[in-house]
Amino acid sequence: MRRWLIAVVAVGVLWSIGLAPSGAREIRQGDQCIIAARETIEGNLFALCRTLSIRGTVTGDVIGAATDADITGKVEGDLYLAAGQLDINGEIGGSVHFIGPVLRILQSAQMSGSRSDLMSLSLSTTVEGGTRIPGNVTAAGYQLVLDGSSGGEVNFWGSALTINGAVGGTVEATVGDPQSTGVSQLQTLLVPFSWEVQLVAPGLVVGEGGSVEGSLRYTGPAEGAIAGQVSGETSFTQIAIQPDLAQIINAEQEGGLRVYLLQAAREFILLVVFGVIGLIFVTRPLQVPLRTIQTRVLPSLGVGLLAFIISFPIALIVVLLIVLFIITLLLLQFDTLVVSLLSGVLLGSWAGALSVFYFAAIFISRMITALLLGRLIVRTTIGDDGSTRIAFAGLLVGATLVALLISLPTVGLILNAIAAFLGLGGILIGILVSIRGARERLYSPMARMLPNRSPRATAPAYPLPPPLPEDVPSRPGMDKLPPGFRWWDD
Repeated sequence: MRRWLIAVVAVGVLWSIGLAPSGAREIRQGDQCIIAARETIEGNLFALCRTLSIRGTVTGDVIGAATDADITGKVEGDLYLAAGQLDINGEIGGSVHFIGPVLRILQSAQMSGSRSDLMSLSLSTTVEGGTRIPGNVTAAGYQLVLDGSSGGEVNFWGSALTINGAVGGTVEATVGDPQSTGVSQLQTLLVPFSWEVQLVAPGLVVGEGGSVEGSLRYTGPAEGAIAGQVSGETSFTQIAIQPDLAQIINAEQEGGLRVYLLQAAREFILLVVFGVIGLIFVTRPLQVPLRTIQTRVLPSLGVGLLAFIISFPIALIVVLLIVLFIITLLLLQFDTLVVSLLSGVLLGSWAGALSVFYFAAIFISRMITALLLGRLIVRTTIGDDGSTRIAFAGLLVGATLVALLISLPTVGLILNAIAAFLGLGGILIGILVSIRGARERLYSPMARMLPNRSPRATAPAYPLPPPLPEDVPSRPGMDKLPPGFRWWDD
């Protein structure tokens, strides 16, 4: 469902950029972009700014990205925005589509459309009391605080859902564990940022002033606190959570031990399946990252960690560059259908590249680490004769060890990250070394000077001149003189 939400937001952005009627367009970019209170922009507004403030009127849609944004004026169309924090205190005629850490719809905000929806992918989404969302509310992130009202359904995937207003439709939610103690640590991590957000405890809360006209269906580790009125049925589906280390060690917690063993079994199956495929079909390429990790353990770990961290901003930057490229084509009056097809190809290709990278970072990297550990253990205990039997034995041993370690609570997350970063770094360094070697072989001066070794006729050998007779005395300086030459005194 999270992938569905991201896809819907992306499709909305592409529709607004590529398929909207070719009317008036306004582009704002720079450090501060301010639409003055008496200013009216006819048509769509494209913005790429550090600070975006809309105090006037935009008759079309607003599409853009900003570090901080606030809307106190009026947007007659839809809003598609990626920002660090967005505060809406004005009027929105269409729907709101937001991606970023913090979204706040303040109490004086107004969504004037008859079916205006709210779609948010954020750390925190807050709808203050006095604000009404005419359509549906769809959110994914850590928390959704709905103090206002919604005329349609509410769909939420995250940790904390609080409803203190009226919901006109059904509520479907996936929430976290109310007994979790990690909220304070997460709030501490947000201190360096200037976002105005107060995180609430995980779980579902329907306050005394909250009401749900339809059904309430939610999933989580524990039941929520429902003090308000639910007109339809209430359905709760409990999910098992990973127990802590003390529960696993305690013999009375047999259920916790069973969950741990099931998690380890799933990890073992995944590692073995990918390992068998690699040993059968890509045996030689698989040896490159294995040798790299053996000789460069710390560099592999560092490269893997750095590559995984910077992959997220790089992914966002490339998407923004693609969007800017599409906007440029539209400004140059390219055909709308061609631009739409090109945008689909570019975004589809980039999405495929990201899928391959994260698949390798999450699954293939851990398999490589497991294969390396198993090979070292087998080589130390029974030896290594280079046979296929030893290779598969190492895979089984390594997969068992890694699966048991990364399934441990708390410490397992750290070990899982180390295994993934180590394998990812080995893959990336191996690829770079292979590319560098290929370039050196291709562009090396010695390679260009090597003779062509293709079969051809052998050149005839020329005879060497006969050696000079050693018994003929020669006067100094008299060799190599022309015939008949005589000195002046001769």
